[in-house]
Amino acid sequence: MTNQDLFRSFFTVSNKEISIFVKNINSDEIVFFKKEKIDNNQSHFNNHLQNFFEEKIDEIEEQIKLFVDNISLIIESENIVSIQFSLKQKIENKVTSLDELKSLLLVGQEEILKYNQNLLIIHFLVDLINIDGKIVETIEDQLVKKFMCIDLRFICINQNTVDEFKNLFKKKQIFLDKIFSAEYLKEFMKNNE
Repeated sequence: MTNQDLFRSFFTVSNKEISIFVKNINSDEIVFFKKEKIDNNQSHFNNHLQNFFEEKIDEIEEQIKLFVDNISLIIESENIVSIQFSLKQKIENKVTSLDELKSLLLVGQEEILKYNQNLLIIHFLVDLINIDGKIVETIEDQLVKKFMCIDLRFICINQNTVDEFKNLFKKKQIFLDKIFSAEYLKEFMKNNE
């Protein structure tokens, strides 16, 4: 593991504040954290965002004595949408595996992208698994006599929003590593307490 791999950087954006932090992945220690309240005036927002980002990246690199190569984006935005639907698969007398789930997820992903080419899927959730009319917790090793139905939720973001952040990060030669929906993270944390 290189020194570069010891740190993970995050840039968070909402309509109320922006922040940036760096975490040491070995110790879980936050080694850098800055945040600012922002004005909802759209004409100033982009300039404020860019100035904050560029200044703080310089501060981070000075403090940790390494270049930031990639960053994860945590965003709260009206450009994030949730698409929900159910998929049903006829299966007769078969024990299921994760391959069936992966197959259904792929079908769901293809359907979303087919009709929403301007969206990028950033998360997916399996809200419900129904096997032969019975709700189960996991799909693995379940005997399916007739059918399997899953309720899926895909969290998507507008591709233009992603491109704007990629262009912002590119100004400092930083790669956008991952995108997280702030709402999804809050829900995930609440469900795993």
